[in-house]
Amino acid sequence: MDVLPDWRKPARTRASSRARARVRALLLFVALGAGVVACGEDLESGAACPVLCPGQNLAVFDTTFEAVSLDTTVLGIPGFGSEGSLYLAHRGDTLDVRAVVRFDSLPSTFSKNSGDSTITRLDSAYVVFAVSAEGTRVKGNVRLDLFDVDTAEADTVETVVKSLFRPDRLIGGVTLDSASVKDSIKVLINNAVMLRKVAAKARLRVGVRLTAAAGGEIELGSLDGGATPFLRFDPAPEDTAIRALTVAPASGTPTSDAFAAADFADYTLVFKTPAAPTGAVLSVGGIPNRRAFLRFNVPSRILDSSTVLRASLILTQQPNRTINAKDTLTIVPELSIAGDDVSDVTRSALLLAGFAFDTMKVAPGDSGTRVLEVATAVRQWATASASTIKQQQALVLRSTREGTSPFELYFASREAAAALRPRLRVSYALRSSFGIP
Repeated sequence: MDVLPDWRKPARTRASSRARARVRALLLFVALGAGVVACGEDLESGAACPVLCPGQNLAVFDTTFEAVSLDTTVLGIPGFGSEGSLYLAHRGDTLDVRAVVRFDSLPSTFSKNSGDSTITRLDSAYVVFAVSAEGTRVKGNVRLDLFDVDTAEADTVETVVKSLFRPDRLIGGVTLDSASVKDSIKVLINNAVMLRKVAAKARLRVGVRLTAAAGGEIELGSLDGGATPFLRFDPAPEDTAIRALTVAPASGTPTSDAFAAADFADYTLVFKTPAAPTGAVLSVGGIPNRRAFLRFNVPSRILDSSTVLRASLILTQQPNRTINAKDTLTIVPELSIAGDDVSDVTRSALLLAGFAFDTMKVAPGDSGTRVLEVATAVRQWATASASTIKQQQALVLRSTREGTSPFELYFASREAAAALRPRLRVSYALRSSFGIP
């Protein structure tokens, strides 16, 4: 049998010392080489590769495995009427997004000489919108048109409201060059139309449409986003001492649900959008906005008795070249805090911890391997595994411009070919390695 040198015995000759030194160096080289080869393996089966850290008795295990037990694309977030802005877009036959703002409480009087006077004339009627530069992309001239979209029909039915964007309903508008689309925009309303609404104590509900020869996008402020659009008009043009009246958005319907009525105060309407992806694909971003939901099943040996040093979610991006393939979109992973008892995936995708622990900025038209660092999430799952309140092991991938960008990223799902599926790579050490019993 092979006999290893006994390094405890004292050296007897200079030659034997040199020989032993050469043997020691050779063994060390072989050991290090074996470690490098072994730990360079990508163990798809989930087997762990231990590495001894220099100067420490610490074994680090590195494993890559398919940990996703469920993944899907979630629509409907942000919810109807809760958009942080009113996103308008026009790109030929590919994309057409419009908005509606309701002013259901119009004043019919104004204050004069400590009393109320009925409005019989008015001038300078317009709607003013705040403009966000982040989601605004225009070239050349653009046109904003306002339509009267009030109706006695089912005013909460999308198809009914869309049908009211027609020439005989046009009540105002403005043409702007690209340099003028900044900070805020005033869109004029026909004064005669405005006076009829005020005199009849009727509602003013405006549909907003963007058109541009070169295509364009404008991100307008919304009620929910804190940059509220306002209606303004002068109720007494002959009296310069009377100030213009300002009206905020408000919706009186549906009368049976005040919360739903608030959602209808201002909202976006999607007329045209690229077709949704099909097949084994997870989608993030786009119009309507989409989130990717991934539920994991991390082995208990990692969560219960180990310290997670690093964790990476490995995704395979698929190209999407429908709109501005080389522009970029930033997505972030967030931890779902939904409990195990929450079976509704959409609700689980809404219940987020409120912070992102990594970012990824890529072009929709690109493809290849993408990596997100998710150690924060895996450590949280390890903590939650010991709790009596069980939490889902789930991540949500979302765009940082939800509802305000047409750019959409595609990733292979767990139903794709094995080489393309989402994988989790975890580096961990047994807690006993740190002296923890």
